[in-house]
Amino acid sequence: MVSKSLVIFSGMALISISSMAHHNPAAHYIVDERIEIEGTVTEFRPVNPHSRIYLDVINEQGETESWMAEGDSIINLRRAGWTHDQFKPGDRVQVLGRPSRFGDNLIEWTFITNAAGTEVGGGNGQFGERMRIVQTRLEEYRQQRD
Repeated sequence: MVSKSLVIFSGMALISISSMAHHNPAAHYIVDERIEIEGTVTEFRPVNPHSRIYLDVINEQGETESWMAEGDSIINLRRAGWTHDQFKPGDRVQVLGRPSRFGDNLIEWTFITNAAGTEVGGGNGQFGERMRIVQTRLEEYRQQRD
């Protein structure tokens, strides 16, 4: 009986460790750094578990690089007011976020600014952004109530 319990416990521990590795941004991104890129949207994929925006970015040598910006799930983005056509191919955007730990063209977005200068959040796991959403919804509720 002890060996069966030990096997079950060990299996659960391994599952939780791999889950933490997947959901820990430090596994993929340098969490204490921020970079900003500017580019043209080639594709917006509002999916679970992480939405993605693909961009063409002109580097310092004048060459086009393909970048991927990863953010929150579409469920959380919808709660923040996003739509499936939030960004379209050809849209110019600036992306602020955490750079890839591995040096590839990958960024975990914190905020995205569109060509009109409107800043939208929805970065992956951004507590401050989620609190802003809660505050906005609370204010909307209070206005409707009063």
